[in-house]
Amino acid sequence: MTFVDAIKAGLKNYSNFKGTATRTEFWYFYLFNVLLNVVLSTFDSFIAPSGSGAPGASGIMSTAGPLYTLVNIALVVPNLSIGFRRFHDAGFSAKWLLLWVLPVIIFFATGGLALANEVKLTANSSDQEVLSALGVFVPTLLVALAVGGFQLFVYLRSTKAKDNKYAGAAAEETSASE
Repeated sequence: MTFVDAIKAGLKNYSNFKGTATRTEFWYFYLFNVLLNVVLSTFDSFIAPSGSGAPGASGIMSTAGPLYTLVNIALVVPNLSIGFRRFHDAGFSAKWLLLWVLPVIIFFATGGLALANEVKLTANSSDQEVLSALGVFVPTLLVALAVGGFQLFVYLRSTKAKDNKYAGAAAEETSASE
């Protein structure tokens, strides 16, 4: 599958959460997303330079321009569907993508939201304030890294052609012809 074919397949199958997506198709579509975001960020920086943001706006989202935001909202469903199909191709249920809820649960369970609103760390923060913040954010970060590592493992895994209950008849026909 070529780069252009992968983009066409990813956009054409935007609502198809069944079936499979090969590694090539998935990673080419991912590359398309990265390149598109670079181009859109560049256009947005010309349209609305970062200095023209709302007063008091700071952080990553203050630099996201209108084109970048609109296109990424439009690509949420195609990205989810190709992720589902990639999990199926690797022989996993797409329910494993729900693991991303775990870091959110841990963040709220450790009181991360309350601490984030209460503690403003500065260069003059006491050791107790820093340790308190780390006690909340480190477990959340470690779980998020573990979930991301697992997801990367699945995305890099080769096609499971035999006994893949998620692939359906199309994958069985492909493996039989090879």
